[in-house]
Amino acid sequence: MLAKCPAWSPEEGALLVIAPHPNDEILGAGGLIRTWAAYGRPVSVLSVSDGEAADPGLDGLANLRREELRAALRKLCPTHVSVTRLGLPDGRITEHLNRLRNALLPLCRDTPTLIAPYEHDRHPDHQAVGALCMDFARSRNIPIARYAIRAWPRPDLEMSSKERWVKFPLSSEVKRAKARAIECFRSQIASGSSGPPQLFGHLERPYEAFVL
Repeated sequence: MLAKCPAWSPEEGALLVIAPHPNDEILGAGGLIRTWAAYGRPVSVLSVSDGEAADPGLDGLANLRREELRAALRKLCPTHVSVTRLGLPDGRITEHLNRLRNALLPLCRDTPTLIAPYEHDRHPDHQAVGALCMDFARSRNIPIARYAIRAWPRPDLEMSSKERWVKFPLSSEVKRAKARAIECFRSQIASGSSGPPQLFGHLERPYEAFVL
């Protein structure tokens, strides 16, 4: 079903990619980030949490995941991608949505296209961030596209006929860059907290899917 979706590209201009946890931006939109940056267009990331709850038994995980994100973006793009770190508590983002909304205000002054998590993805942080971004974008007439992470093992069952799914095609070179970036998240690969299907399943398709 996803393979039959129409091809899509954002409007020309800046992208703001919102990620509940480090690695969501690469899994959901790494190919888009790479392609957009290669066009010379501005790309920035809002990293909402540090992903410290992925493995509570691992000391210093927040710092490690921030470093993994920096390394991943260097592998992904030859040009700089700016990251704004919000530092909301992983797993409890829904309790701090005012801080997220306030963080979006200055980042959206120039009306970028928002690339946000799908509000029906199977993770409470993704749902909370996605729903807020949808409300924020609609209230300000800002273009938005949403990516799914947790829905990917059985995407056809997650797709609603009421929603417009589209795909952003990826070249072989972009897919390789995305694979190199994902390999930087060693804490997630080692711990299995995100699981190989959710990490590496995103590399099997020659496109990234979004809901408009």
